Amino acid sequence: MTTNYAKGLSERISKFRKQNGLTQEQLANRLGVTSQAVSKWENEQSCPDISLLPALSDLFRISLDELFGRSSKTIDLRKGLITEYLFNGDAQDTSGNGFHGKVVGATLCKDRFGNFQSAYYFDGVDDFIVVEPAPIINHEAFSLSVWCCYDDISGKSGWHNAIVSQDGHHNRRVFQLSTRNSNITFHRFLLEPDLYVEAPVHKGFWYHIVITYENQMFQLYKNGVLICKQHGSIVPDTKEPLYIGRKSTDEPYFFFQGMIDDVRLYNRALSEEEVHELFLEDNWKPRAEPFIPKAENVKTPILECVDDIQVTIPKDKIKAAADWYVKHLDFKLLIEQDEEFYMLSLYKGPNLLLHSSLSVAAINEELSPVIFKTKWDIEKLVEKLTAAGAKVKEIRDEGFAHFIDFQDPFARNWAVMREK
Repeated sequence: MTTNYAKGLSERISKFRKQNGLTQEQLANRLGVTSQAVSKWENEQSCPDISLLPALSDLFRISLDELFGRSSKTIDLRKGLITEYLFNGDAQDTSGNGFHGKVVGATLCKDRFGNFQSAYYFDGVDDFIVVEPAPIINHEAFSLSVWCCYDDISGKSGWHNAIVSQDGHHNRRVFQLSTRNSNITFHRFLLEPDLYVEAPVHKGFWYHIVITYENQMFQLYKNGVLICKQHGSIVPDTKEPLYIGRKSTDEPYFFFQGMIDDVRLYNRALSEEEVHELFLEDNWKPRAEPFIPKAENVKTPILECVDDIQVTIPKDKIKAAADWYVKHLDFKLLIEQDEEFYMLSLYKGPNLLLHSSLSVAAINEELSPVIFKTKWDIEKLVEKLTAAGAKVKEIRDEGFAHFIDFQDPFARNWAVMREK
């Protein structure tokens, strides 16, 4: 062992191990050595074998130069920053670009370090922060970084708890970082598949979420680690406000309940190294994420939908239709207005809007079915629909999925897809 080889290596091994949230025993298990060996490395009593150095650098997600302290690369986490909300006493934009937030109901609280009045608490009822006008997202590359900590979300399913969103109706939908069931999800409104964190969120645990976009590729990071990626594109909107703690509509289950802090938008894609550095900012010490066993005997929803659907029903049948959809297709009633308009939700996607009409012609214009998804067994679903009074018209095998075409008792056509 030479002095140059050992100098500072013990401190860096200890530093990078802790930054990655590993115990000495966990690091030892991953390298195939004893925990006593790791302890000796960190106490300068010995050094790892040269053959282990590439494995160490890979495990810590750093270069060999960085492991030996020879990296001259500096990280500038303010480069490309277009807006920044540190919430240190207010919702002012500390990037210097003047996109200040307006606080509606949210209250200052402790941040993840325990500092008073350094984050915002949202009550899940009507609290939010709005930025209007909002910063314009770069259509070629951008990054979104945010810290969030949930209150209890048990019993909630489908879409809820929006964290950060720029999500107006129709052509003004840019992105939505929210929660689907118990998973943090980056939603792009059917333009491409969602990015989501498979592990469910845990009450009272701080999550650092980063979305990056560059070269038509979205990436989602959780607590400094790349979770998933997805090809796609983004179209900025110059008029839609940016919301923190809710989406643009007043849907009650989208109001965030918990704490949010350190929201940043960049006009470039952060590198994996920069994301990790941002996660460890201000000497944050990573915590072990609580283990949450998968729930058993969870009721499988009959249908899943991903966008608003508008349906016209004869006025004398609209209430019965709404009741039938709630009873037999598991929709939830959100709004009822003079038996002329109903808003229903699957809690697995947005809404089913029922409009009343006296015109048969208006009804006949909407005979084209909307495709829903299901995880139900085909035979059981057909049996359930038939027993509820629906007419199953056709069952089709399209290779990648089965499709069921059926007509409900109110002459509405439906198409349901069951992926193989």
